[in-house]
Formats: sequence, C-alpha cells, structure tokens
Amino acid sequence: MATDLELEVSQTHPGEYEVRVVHAAAGGEPTAPLQLDVDGLLSRRTALEATVLASSVTARRAVSATEEPVRQVGQQLFKALFTGPVYGSYRASSGVAQERQERLRIVLRLKTPELALLPWEMLFDPDADVYLCRQEPLVRHVPARYTPEPLQVKPPLRILAVIASPRGLPLLDTDAERSRLEEALAEQIDAGRVELTWVPQASWDRVHGHMLEGGWHVLHFIGHGDYDESADEGLIGLVDSGGGADLVEASRLADLLGEARPTPRLVVLNSCASAQGGTRDVFSSTGAALVRSGVSAAAAMQFTVSDRAAIRFARGFYTALAHGRRIDEAAQSGRIAILGASRHTLEWITPVLYVRGDDTQLFTFTAESPPLFVPQGPSADGRSDGPLRALYIRAAAEMRVGRHDRAVELLDDLLTLDPDNPDAVALRDSAVHQRRLAEAYEQATDAEAAGDWAAAISVYTELLRTDQGYRDALVRRDSCRARQRIADLETELRYHADAGRWQAAVEVSEELRGLDPAAADPDGLATRAHRALQETEHERLYAEARMAEDTGHWADACARYSELAADDGYRDAAQRRDACQKIVGLRSRLAEQNAAQNWVKVLDTIAELTAVNAEAADEYAILTNRARREFAATPLARIDFEHEVLSLAWEPAGRNIAIAGASRWARFYDISGTEKRKVKASSRQSIVSAVAFSADGRLFATGSASSAARVWDAATGRLLLDVRHAMGVNALAFDPDGTRIATGGSNASVRVWDVTGIREELLNIRHGGQGWSFVKAVAFSPDGTRIATGSSDHTARLWDAATGRRLIELRHGDGVRAVAFSPDGTRIATGSSDHTARVWDAATGRRLIEVHHDGGVNAVAFSPDGTRIATSSSDHTARVWDAATGRRLIEVHHDGGVNAVAFSPDGTRIATGSDDHTTRLWPLRHL
Repeated sequence: MATDLELEVSQTHPGEYEVRVVHAAAGGEPTAPLQLDVDGLLSRRTALEATVLASSVTARRAVSATEEPVRQVGQQLFKALFTGPVYGSYRASSGVAQERQERLRIVLRLKTPELALLPWEMLFDPDADVYLCRQEPLVRHVPARYTPEPLQVKPPLRILAVIASPRGLPLLDTDAERSRLEEALAEQIDAGRVELTWVPQASWDRVHGHMLEGGWHVLHFIGHGDYDESADEGLIGLVDSGGGADLVEASRLADLLGEARPTPRLVVLNSCASAQGGTRDVFSSTGAALVRSGVSAAAAMQFTVSDRAAIRFARGFYTALAHGRRIDEAAQSGRIAILGASRHTLEWITPVLYVRGDDTQLFTFTAESPPLFVPQGPSADGRSDGPLRALYIRAAAEMRVGRHDRAVELLDDLLTLDPDNPDAVALRDSAVHQRRLAEAYEQATDAEAAGDWAAAISVYTELLRTDQGYRDALVRRDSCRARQRIADLETELRYHADAGRWQAAVEVSEELRGLDPAAADPDGLATRAHRALQETEHERLYAEARMAEDTGHWADACARYSELAADDGYRDAAQRRDACQKIVGLRSRLAEQNAAQNWVKVLDTIAELTAVNAEAADEYAILTNRARREFAATPLARIDFEHEVLSLAWEPAGRNIAIAGASRWARFYDISGTEKRKVKASSRQSIVSAVAFSADGRLFATGSASSAARVWDAATGRLLLDVRHAMGVNALAFDPDGTRIATGGSNASVRVWDVTGIREELLNIRHGGQGWSFVKAVAFSPDGTRIATGSSDHTARLWDAATGRRLIELRHGDGVRAVAFSPDGTRIATGSSDHTARVWDAATGRRLIEVHHDGGVNAVAFSPDGTRIATSSSDHTARVWDAATGRRLIEVHHDGGVNAVAFSPDGTRIATGSDDHTTRLWPLRHL
C-alpha cells in the first residue's frame, strides 16, 4: 500500500512559480512560492547527465566528487518544492505513512513545460540525508478523465520486446541486448510469470503486425530515442525498408499501439531522451505523450543510460510487476536493482515514471493455467505423420538455399501440429541460428558498406563467436579492424592538428602510412603538421641565431643562419648569414691588421665593421683611438718644399695640389708628391702668400707680398691677369662661378676684381683703419652673394658682395687669420691668434661651437659635406673636428707650425702645409 502526497507545481507569472498540495494524507491544501533558478538548472542538464552516466566508476569517498553536483541539485530542488507550509505537509504525511506502515508516494503534477524538464528524481532531503525516490515511490502524474480498472492477467505477463538498430545511427549490440534482457528475466520466464517475444530489427510493419495479434501487456522498446525541437515531440528510431532509420514521432507511435486489442497498459522505453521534452508542452516527451494518449504508464529515460543499468532496472522492474506490485513500486524496485550494480552509481536517477490518472495498479494476476498437452507420434485420430514429414523436408530444403525465415515458418507450422517432434525442434533451432547468423552477416556487411567500421567489427565478432568459420567473416572483420584503425588514426590526427600538437600529428601520420600509404595525409593535415614542425624548428634556429648574434657569437649565428638559408631561404636568414660571415671575416682581418700594426687598414676595417654592426664601434673604441693616434704619424704622402709652406689649394678634380711658400714660385704636385710644374708668382724677391683654384678648375690665382695678384690658365700656366693691391696680398678667393676674385691686403682693404671681360676693380671695401690692420683671410659664400673677411683687428666680417655693405661682425680675442663658409652657406668658421676656431650662424652671428689649439689658429676649412672642420695651428698640429659638436676626431703633427689645411674635393683626405718645409697628405676615410 502507499500513502499519497500529491503536489501541483504551476506558473503564476513569467519566471514565478507556486507549489500547491492537492492531496495529503495529513490533510490540508497549503500553497507556497517555488523559488528556483529554473534556467540555471536547465543549463546544467548536460553536465548532470554526464555525471550520472559516469557514476559507475568506483570512488573511495563517502560522498564522491562525482555525486556532489547531483546532491547539490537535489537539495536545491527539495528546498524549493518543500518550502513553508508545504514542507510541514510533507513531514506530517511522512508521519502518517509510518503509522500506517506504508510508503509515502510522491505524485508530481507539473503544469509548466520547463519544470517538466527538471530532474525531480534527484530530490534530496538534507535533514533525513536521503534521496526521496530511493525511499519512496516518485510518480509524474498525467491527467486523465477516468482511470481504467486493473487488467486481469492470467500469467504469464506478455512482453513484446521491440528492438531496432537502424543503419546510420550508433550501432547497438542487439544480440547482447537481447541476451541480457533474457538473462535478466530468465527466472520469471522459467517460472511462467513472464513471456518475452522479440521483434528484431523492428520496422513499422513488423510492429503493426504484432499489434494486430493483440494480447500484449507490455511493450518494451530497445533502441534510439531523440527529441525534435522544431515539432516539440519525442521520437524513437525504427528500421525502414532499406535498413536505415525511420524516426517515429510519439503521436504516431501512440496510434500504432492503439491497433492492439487491448492497448498495452505499459510501455518501457530503454532509449536515450525518451523522457526529454520541450519548453512548449509539458507532455511532449515520448513517455509522457504515450501516457496522455491512453497508455496507463510509461517508464522512460531522462538521460543516456548504460547497458548494465538498463538491464538491472528491467530485472527489478518486471520482477516486481510479475509479483503483483503497483507500477510505482515496480519503478522503485527497478531503481533499487540499479543500486546493486555499485554503491556509487547514480543511474537510479535516470528512469522516469509517467502514470495516467490516479491508480498505479495496472494488473491483477489470476491463477496460472496448466500447460496444454499435445500427444506425440500419430495424431489422435490415427492419421500418419506423412504431411508433417513433408513439412520437415520442405523446411530443410529452404534452409539449404538460405531461406531461413521460410524454414522457420514451416517448422512453426509443424510444431504447432507436433510440438514434441525432436527433429523439428532441432531443425528449427538450427534455422533460427542460421537466420541470426545471416541477419548478422547482412547487418555487418551493410555497416561495412556504409563505412561504420565499429558496427561492422562488433557484428562480425559476435558472429564469429557463434561460428568461427562463417563465410568470410574473419577476413572481413580483420579488414574492418584495419579500416577502423585507419579511421581512428585519421580522427586522432585531426584532433592533434586542431590542438596544434604537430609532433603527435606526424607520429600518427607515420602509423597511418604503415597501414595505408594513401591514407597518410588526410586533407593535407600531415603536410601541414610537417610544415608546422619545420616552421617551429626554423623559429627555434632563428631565435638561437639572433641570440648568438646579439651576444657576439658570430660563428654560431652564421652556422644557424646557414642552416636556415639552405632550406628555402627562411625569412632574412641569407642576408643575416652573409652579414655574420662578413663580420667574422672582418674580425679575423682586423686581428691580423692589429697584429701587424697597420693602423690605416685597422681604421678602415673598423669603419667597415661598424657599418655592418654598429655595436662594433663601442667594442673597438680603444683600438680605434690607438689607431688614430698612431695614424697621426703616418701620412699618405709627404712633399718636401724649398721653403716654409704658407698656402695650399686642391685642384677641383682632386688629382693635383698647389703649394705656395716663402719664395717667388707656386708649384703643382700630384698626390704622390711628384712635381708637375711651377709658375713665377712674384717679379721681385718677395714671397707667395696665397693660392686658389676657381670652382671649375680652369683658373688658378696667386697672391704675393709684392702687392701682385695674378690669374693663370691652370692647364697651361699662361698668365691671364695681373692686378695690383697696395701693400701686398695676404689672401684671395674666387667666387663660385669663377668670374670674380677677392683679395685681402695689408692696407686694411678688400678688393673685388673682374677676371673675365673688363678685368677691372669692381669693389673696394675698407675693413678697418690704416696702418697696422691687415686683412688676413677672405672667402666667397657658396652662392656668391656674400664675402667673409678676417683681420688683425680681432674681427671677422660679412659683406654684401655686390654693394660692400657690412652685414655681420664676429669678434675674437686676437687677430682673425682664417675664414671659411660651410658648403650650404649657413655657417662660417673662423680661426684666430687667440688659439681658438669658432663656428657661427651666418645669418645671425650666433656662436655655435668653439674648439681650441695650443697656439694660434692659422687656417680653417669645411669638409665637402659640411660635417667636419679642419684647423691648423702654430702648435705644430692640424686637427679635424665634428662640425656639429666640436668633438675632436683626429690630430696630425708636423715639426713646425702648420700654416695651411685643406680637404680634398672628395673629402677622403686633408693636406697640411708647415714651417717644416713639408706638405703632407692624410687619409680621412676612417673618420
């Protein structure tokens, strides 16, 4: 017996629910709000299903980590359902049931679709520390206008077992399913309480035929189930005429069952999702829909169920049912049977029981009838068994040609007439056996043809267990195993490729190659894996090469770059290899040059090395400074002159240099120091104080202390112009286009002369007062619009070259002996007897830098690119400076004061002239 507690759960407003006691043994109909995160629980459904299915794994904890989420959800459902006065009604009803020594049956009337999706079978009472449905029957109520009386059943309980494993869906081991269910019910079958009839590979037509036969009490379905969200209806999978899936909606299945007279009172659905419904209809699941259509009760599965749990449920369920228990008690007995599989299993949660109406007693069993006696041998009326023998022979003939179904039909007819015919029984068993083998073979070959290797292997294996030599099953199974292995490896290869595990993917590809070379590179994944590994190796080598390069291990870097460059030219490996090789070569060469103390080459090599590797400048800074010091005493060429050298000028082509000194002659030398020619620059016994070339190199000018300034044809040495400047010419300069020449004299004046057509004085500028004021330096700006002059009056001045108007005055602490414009005309360099050289802004007169000597500065010059300035001094040195910062770059020495300095036109050398009667050429390419 049972004492009921019926609860109705409904929606009051969107997202708000109420629980009402419809009937309670303790009386009263209290209500309470149901406070529950329905959406949150539904989102956990898939995880809970996995937890329940996995719970068969043995654990060693009192409450395993696997069970914990199930218990949490169970408590959440319990506290939401049994809240406030409803909880009080539950406790009071439990007390009434205990007094009556009955069970408290919990009946749930779920009025809202989303609530029907929740796993109420997990209800956990934290106070009693029990799951309700393991202690009390739990029923999901399906409303009905009337409840039929229990069906009178004369044992056995007739169960029609429908089994379907369509091709294209995951393969079921139907023979194993059949064997397990038969084993589970063997005791009841042997006792005559249960009769089990099978419909293998069930199609619509086969089930329809059995329904028309009638007399079935229970329909037990083993197969695939699903839920169609678009139709909001549960499905089961039967087999179509081609062996594929015929998905039958719950509504059509109900119509099919309605063909039976009477309709089976009970349906057991051993299929996944048979208790899963949708969000639009409370009774949309297959189980609920069948009960609503007229079936008295349905046991369905709300989660995927393991084979072991399904069989144990069937054993406990049908045993209780055959002993006359109510359907709710039978369901609980099935749950208890599942618990016997493992102390940790949670699969007792999976079955869901739907009951139509108010009564759960489906059957009442009458006394068993005695077995029917059929005499053996000739019939009772004395007829011979000739026709029976003919049936036997026909059946044997049908078997020989492989028509086992027909043979079974004939033998069934024979055994109906002669049930104890041993030959017929044996032949029928053989025919059934061969039919099963043939069906299995056909199923296996169909699966093989469809590429369902696992299904084919499983069926072939079962077939071979029965008959090891059956046709070519062994060869086919081995072939399928090979194809399955290939398919598994291909799947594994894709798995590794998706995860970027390229080494594992390559290993799987090699295993595939050993099985089937054609299958070694599915979808190009092996090629992709090899490339990815190669790329990873390249990245490793490249990173190591860069590290070696950054730490100065050039040989190691070169080796790794070479390995990369040899493989399709990875990134910039070839360029970096070449650079590293060059650095290795330059460092080796530098070591040799340093050992040989070849300082010019040392500086050249350091410059070349720095161009490739900027860090070399710091690494070789000490060696660079030493080489520069040593270099200062090592000129490229030395020209010995007959007197002190006062002035020098480079020919614009850079092949020759003009030198003037304390004599009447100006001489021309090539850069090796060989004299080419000379001109007589003074008619009296006076010195030549200044020389200059025009920008195009066609003209050459000399100035002398005898007041003469002369212009010569630079190619032939022919005198072209002779002008007089009172009291001697100290300095002279051509304008940029070679049409004018400016001269500075000892009478404080600067004159500008035309050297082309009219050959007359164009301008006369007074630099200062008469007497002791001397103009010692003069220079045209690069555009010819300005003239710079330096004087013994301690100033340098800028003048308008057309009008003679003074523009800027620049002051030193002593006489200004040298002036020079930068190549772009924006700066002016001045040199003074105050031991300084200065660079000024030519537009504003603002001083930019100042450098120092230990004696008066006699000459200044800008390099052709304007980045450096050269100075010469009475302190016996000439120096080259950075024109932007004033940093000294190099210093060279003479044995006397250095009166002149000039850059070669290409900027690679400087020439210096000294009181020691020499002109020396120095290389600059290392600066």
